[in-house]
Amino acid sequence: MSPQRDIFLYLVSAVAVIGIIASSYFAIKNQEQAAKIESLIQDRNVILQQSNQRGADLALASTTITELRSDLSNLKEDLENLADNYRDEKDKNDEFEDQIRDLAGTLGNLDKLAKTDKELLAKYSKVYFLNENYIPTRLKQIDDKYIQAGKGDMYFHASAIKNLDDMLDAAKRAKIDLSIVSAYRSFETQSDLKGQYTQVYGSGANTFSADQGYSEHQLGTTVDLTTPSVGGTYTSFGETEAFKWLEDNAYKYGFILSYPKDNAFYIYEPWHWRFVGTDLARELNRSGKNFYEMEQREIDEYLLELFD
Repeated sequence: MSPQRDIFLYLVSAVAVIGIIASSYFAIKNQEQAAKIESLIQDRNVILQQSNQRGADLALASTTITELRSDLSNLKEDLENLADNYRDEKDKNDEFEDQIRDLAGTLGNLDKLAKTDKELLAKYSKVYFLNENYIPTRLKQIDDKYIQAGKGDMYFHASAIKNLDDMLDAAKRAKIDLSIVSAYRSFETQSDLKGQYTQVYGSGANTFSADQGYSEHQLGTTVDLTTPSVGGTYTSFGETEAFKWLEDNAYKYGFILSYPKDNAFYIYEPWHWRFVGTDLARELNRSGKNFYEMEQREIDEYLLELFD
């Protein structure tokens, strides 16, 4: 065999081997590629499945959100209805509480009115009769510093005595020297006094002195006042600075002049002052009316605030 043939055979064999190797290599590569492709296909399938699942989840979530929105809307409507119902009930409760308070206030006022002596604003002095058994609910002794020298102990209605003290103290601060010459008088005392006046003045006593049972003094809310400049000459009291001060200020403390000039009951008595409560006294001062000119029903409307 010639050397050329050997070389040729060798080359053929080498090529064959290379072909086999290449074929094997490519076969392996194809298998690997196929495996990779298969893996990618599987991955894609997984991804598709996951995507489909997510789509289903999103669809479910969307449905759930829609349902939740509907539920939320219904809940909001329910809450608004509850709020409206609550407001309605609250308004009813508030109205009921107002009614309870009004009722309590009314009952309180009725109780207060029931405990207030209606005689204290009655129009006596030849109009109404105050019987011999009447005594004010509670009397308190007047401080001696307010009483005219030489006079004995005097008493005034306990619920109004502070008003009397305040008025006399205010007068003193204004350099007005007022003193009391008469205050509470019982039925018997008034009877004795009227008897004395009748003996001296005869029927003329009726022009300035009330019969027993008709005197405002028996109420315990009336005082006769004077000043040292006139002493016991009471008629001239109306010409004093003290009287002028009372005209301008007594109403602030609940006192009125019972018998002004030209009244239909007694002579002009500038010394005679009666406590009727600050509300009524202010109204009389404002309107210029006289106590005895008012209807009794009008006067009685001030009973509730008599001692306020």
